[in-house]
Amino acid sequence: MAVDENQFVYNGFNGAPIHLDGVANIHSDGLLQLTNSSKHKIGRAFYKHPVRFHTSSSTLNQDLSFSTHFVFAIVPVVTNLSGHGMAFFISPSMDFNKAVGSQYFGLLNSSDNGLPTNHLLAIELDTIENSEFNDVNDNHVGIDVNSLVSNVSATVAYYSNSEWINRSLELASGSPMHVWIEYDGLENVLNVTLAPIMSPKPD
Repeated sequence: MAVDENQFVYNGFNGAPIHLDGVANIHSDGLLQLTNSSKHKIGRAFYKHPVRFHTSSSTLNQDLSFSTHFVFAIVPVVTNLSGHGMAFFISPSMDFNKAVGSQYFGLLNSSDNGLPTNHLLAIELDTIENSEFNDVNDNHVGIDVNSLVSNVSATVAYYSNSEWINRSLELASGSPMHVWIEYDGLENVLNVTLAPIMSPKPD
């Protein structure tokens, strides 16, 4: 269901303006599956229409604000052994022909990783520790700008509003989780929040 040009809500992806790439697939029930049990394969899903972050009628920082949220699950083929996770990303192009999978998430490669010309923002949900990218562990969220070396990263956890404590989460548990990605252009702050599917958004 589309709200307007830059606001849309999907309860299932059947009929949505989504371009699938690689092994990505939409099931008959509307579930989007990015990868499968194939080794070294990439799956991507792009929103087909360009999202405008700036118009001439208002200030740049206000227009750069955005938010999204979705439910995901990373299901390992073998218990405690998953692929490299997944990433939500914003890019000016759908051309990722030179990108490789594995630790590069199908977004970059060894020769272009870190280049300012990438114009890429990615939120990685990473399930493998890669020392070349200074990963903090094998279960973290990272905010990446033009590089798979995260600008900031943290072990996956959520704040329990009812218990008033942080609770750990395991990305590759196969359990559905909710993620909120929110950027405030005026404050220049990007927040990434996760919680189990049945939990409210943490404070």
